[in-house]
Amino acid sequence: MKKRKVLIGALSAGVILSPIASQFTPIVASASAATQVQVTPKQFFPSYAVSELKYSLTHVQVDVGSFAMDAIHLMAPFGNGESHSQWPYNNNGETTFNYPLSVATANDSKLWTGGLELTIGKKLYAPIINQLVTTNSTAVTGYGIPNAKITLKKGTQTLGEVLVNQWGQYALTIPKQTLGTTLSVVQSKSNETSIETKTTVLAPTTFTTPIVYKTATHTVVLGNGSPGEKISLRDVTTYAEGEATVNTNGNYEMRINGSPTSNTMGLWHGRPEHYNFSERTGTPQVTGSVTPTTIGVGSSYIRGTFTGAVTKGLLVINGNPETLRGEFTSNGFHYYVDPSKFKAGDRLEFIGFNSEGKVITLGKTVTVTP
Repeated sequence: MKKRKVLIGALSAGVILSPIASQFTPIVASASAATQVQVTPKQFFPSYAVSELKYSLTHVQVDVGSFAMDAIHLMAPFGNGESHSQWPYNNNGETTFNYPLSVATANDSKLWTGGLELTIGKKLYAPIINQLVTTNSTAVTGYGIPNAKITLKKGTQTLGEVLVNQWGQYALTIPKQTLGTTLSVVQSKSNETSIETKTTVLAPTTFTTPIVYKTATHTVVLGNGSPGEKISLRDVTTYAEGEATVNTNGNYEMRINGSPTSNTMGLWHGRPEHYNFSERTGTPQVTGSVTPTTIGVGSSYIRGTFTGAVTKGLLVINGNPETLRGEFTSNGFHYYVDPSKFKAGDRLEFIGFNSEGKVITLGKTVTVTP
């Protein structure tokens, strides 16, 4: 069979680590500008490593090792295709899958095994960068093939090299970089070199808990991230699905038809350099209501009435949330909005929160008149 390389990305959802898989041991650093550092990523390292892919016109052979000696699963993303599960067949925790190539190509050439995302390419996959690199970062960390050499570059300048440890982890210290700088990493082993993974140095981002609310026709998820980041929602109870992209303001809005929410909704954040992490969110408990009145273009206040223990409100303009604020009294509520931020035809929705900062109302449309 002809050999090809693979791209691989890490997803933290559903990964169970053994103690050995989460440890870090010193490995050899071979370049001047960067040295080995302790690996402390925001998400756990997976307990799986993919050593190689081989493929034919009809199938792809995936060789996987499990440090935890657990059952190993291979499937298309979100269950869109055949799924297989095998226990390691030798004392090294290794197993091999012979997977239909048609299933992978039907899902953008992607397969999942454990906490790893595979994209069929060359035999050496592009290294994974598992943390966003910001202007505050002093390290680049990620995954690669055990004992492969990772080379980190800024343009043609080599910032450092290091060997991947036995669990597929690497870490390199870096001087703080300026906003917008492009860094790249490749891995090489046995006289082969992978394609590169690039990342752009971003401004530091504070990730806030997503806001979930319902309208009469939709479930809405509001959150933030780094611009260009892809967000996927999957609910294992209701099978609801949603997709969104973080906009230039650092926000995303996901609108799902109907109201298929539960407390088992998972949100996955992913970027082209394979940085991924997941979070959970749940169904809001509606115990009150807000009824905003019509607002005219140029007006500064949204007014209306409410029921229940509403203490603050949130206005969402075309998917971009304003800040949580407002005055709620026995006479109703008023909420300040900068009149330059909206115009006739924009979509405005208003939601009520209680004193604990939890959504307790449906999102209600605010009608804008010229």
